[in-house]
Amino acid sequence: MNKCLHCGVAITDKTDVCPLCRCVVELEDTDAQAERYPNIRLKGRKLELVSRIALFLAIVLGALAVILNYTMDSDRMWSVIVVGVLAYLMLFLFYIIVNEHAGYRSKVVIGVACGAADLVVIDYVLGFKHWSLDYAIPLTLLAMDLMIIVVMFINIRNWQSYLLFQIVMIVCSGICVILSVCGVIRHPLMSYIALGLSSVMFLATFIIGGRRARNELKRRFHVM
Repeated sequence: MNKCLHCGVAITDKTDVCPLCRCVVELEDTDAQAERYPNIRLKGRKLELVSRIALFLAIVLGALAVILNYTMDSDRMWSVIVVGVLAYLMLFLFYIIVNEHAGYRSKVVIGVACGAADLVVIDYVLGFKHWSLDYAIPLTLLAMDLMIIVVMFINIRNWQSYLLFQIVMIVCSGICVILSVCGVIRHPLMSYIALGLSSVMFLATFIIGGRRARNELKRRFHVM
């Protein structure tokens, strides 16, 4: 069935011009209509191919870094940093970008946790000056707290679902404080600030949230 470009009427006859206005008739092509919709499967295959190529290059670069580090007889195992960074990039690619089944919250938690582990590894290879534990990880926790606050205001209708995130932040910053008491963290100021902000944020959410906050905790932990 054809269609007039001017009148917009459908024409069942096989003609090149409209019988009403004598304008050119638009020929409908079923194949062209099918191509209007994006080929999602083709995009998925291309992304999977790119991911495999990236994984192959990462393995080659990691192996090359280890070989060069060993043959150069360097005092520092800088290849560990290279392998760690490549592993984190592959995690980011496969779990955060390619993986469509994992939720964005688990992606954020796993991405931040692996990034913090990479920072500790880099600090250890460079002589373990404790900057990763003293400053980098507490600052990461503070950034996560601020991000939770922003996301709660953006997703204001479902703000109570971020209570679990807040509890996780309290636990992580509490671990940093425990490490500072044990002497592992030498400059504990940032750790105490992170714990204080996480605790205040959770307390404010719990008090202001009222029944919705209590119901969320009850649903998560079967308490109260």
